[in-house]
Amino acid sequence: MLPHRVLAWPIALRPIAAGDAPRVQLLAGERNVAETTALIPHPYPDGAAEAWIATQAGDWSAGREYTYAIEAESDLVGVISLRPVAGEQDNLGYWIGRPYWGSGYATAAASAVIALAFSCLELDVVTASHLSRNAPSARVLEKCGMSLLRTGTREHRGAQEAFCVRGISREEWEARLAG
Repeated sequence: MLPHRVLAWPIALRPIAAGDAPRVQLLAGERNVAETTALIPHPYPDGAAEAWIATQAGDWSAGREYTYAIEAESDLVGVISLRPVAGEQDNLGYWIGRPYWGSGYATAAASAVIALAFSCLELDVVTASHLSRNAPSARVLEKCGMSLLRTGTREHRGAQEAFCVRGISREEWEARLAG
């Protein structure tokens, strides 16, 4: 089981909650944020944040997905999810609100969640994907020690788009800690 609160300077992670819906709607609803993700719709429909958040406690309890609010200075600045079993989606997914891009919050959150994956869930590998054109997301994952595993194309907003899958193994993560 994963902890409900994680401190990873300069951010804190906590389970996403119903009260976060207005902030999720505001930040995730921005076109620049939605365009860089596979799952956030644009325009972001009214009620979508509430409906999505309502599913998260059940996913957490069942161990399917652990979704954390990323907080900085007591404000929700983004969201990060860890899926113990990578299926249609990779293990790790996140977004950061546009006003907070370039602040190091995504790197801090991803590093913390990767540590949880290896120390609490005993995963052997953690993967994440990003659009090939999303260089900042590639850099976040690289800073976390994730290397390029493969590239491909997939449907994104009605067109085929290039994407990259990055990953880090338990052995690579442990070597980073030791070195």
